[in-house]
Amino acid sequence: MVKSDLKILLVDDHDIVLRGMRHLIEDILGESCHVDVAMTVADALFLATCRTYDLCLLDVELPDANGITLLQEIRMKCPDIRIIVNTMHEELWIIKDYFDAGVEGILFKDVLSDEIANAIRTVVGGDTYFCRRARRLRDLIDTCEMPSPKELEVLRLIASGKKTDDIAAEMGLSSNTIETHRRHLLAKLQARNSAELVLNAVNHGLLPTSRM
Repeated sequence: MVKSDLKILLVDDHDIVLRGMRHLIEDILGESCHVDVAMTVADALFLATCRTYDLCLLDVELPDANGITLLQEIRMKCPDIRIIVNTMHEELWIIKDYFDAGVEGILFKDVLSDEIANAIRTVVGGDTYFCRRARRLRDLIDTCEMPSPKELEVLRLIASGKKTDDIAAEMGLSSNTIETHRRHLLAKLQARNSAELVLNAVNHGLLPTSRM
């Protein structure tokens, strides 16, 4: 059962997003919650110092600090807080950092308001909520050898149609190094060629595709 005096902190550097989220939360929880908003890391940490929050809906793409650093500092100030990360980035190593940090929810910024509402209800109710693409990425992290950030950058450039020499020039690496990264990607994603590599990467959620 959701407590009747929830204190919620919204952190996002876009005023229109904050207004929409605040309206959504107040529509979901009615008068049973108190909602504060912050547009900067400094404001978020000041509020977390002044009040103990139950839930933080956190945009981690803020201009004045690293998202993981802010997440950890908010947890230090409010040890029992439950955190839903709201992000536009799907890089595997970034998502892994959020799971390793023990967040209670992950949403990507293109999810519909109904899913945001469901995530808030679920997390304030004591459970966790990860959107479908976040769950797919977690499954990949748990079951596969994760490509390195460099390998994922090579993968992105392969998917864009660039050849080895072009990728090497863009990344400032030798062609031999790019071919080594490519061989590692083929092994990790169990692919026989570049076309299968890209297809497997899309299926695993490592490359963006059209949103349904």
